[in-house]
Amino acid sequence: MRHHPTVLYRSFVDDIIAGRKTIECRFGEMGCTPYKIVKPGDLIWLKQVSGPIRAVATALSVRYFHDLSPYLINLIRREWNVRIRAPVTFWESHRDADHVVLIWMGNVYPLKPFSIEKRDRRAWIVLKGPPRPGEVLNVK
Repeated sequence: MRHHPTVLYRSFVDDIIAGRKTIECRFGEMGCTPYKIVKPGDLIWLKQVSGPIRAVATALSVRYFHDLSPYLINLIRREWNVRIRAPVTFWESHRDADHVVLIWMGNVYPLKPFSIEKRDRRAWIVLKGPPRPGEVLNVK
């Protein structure tokens, strides 16, 4: 099992904790995390942008899509956006994406918020163990 601290806007963390957002959607370049990295059973640590880790969830199921077309992106949006909860601008900004990973999340546990220090701008990290309060992530 891997641990994935991921950075999300406060509203998305709130929606995940409340059970309204059950699918995390990450577009990116081929080979970039979390594409082909996150697996069912992994733990997703929900870190608020410029804020603390507020919850942890389990990756229940994962689907990878590649060689995306505008048609396929629109199909994904129509099929799953009710559980992804992304605004129209999100979908528009990724209309030329190459691949996407959808992560169905469950077993969401709100935590006493704790801070970690991230020294890079990545929104998704892979760790061998859970993040610890006050930890400085010097990931390469």
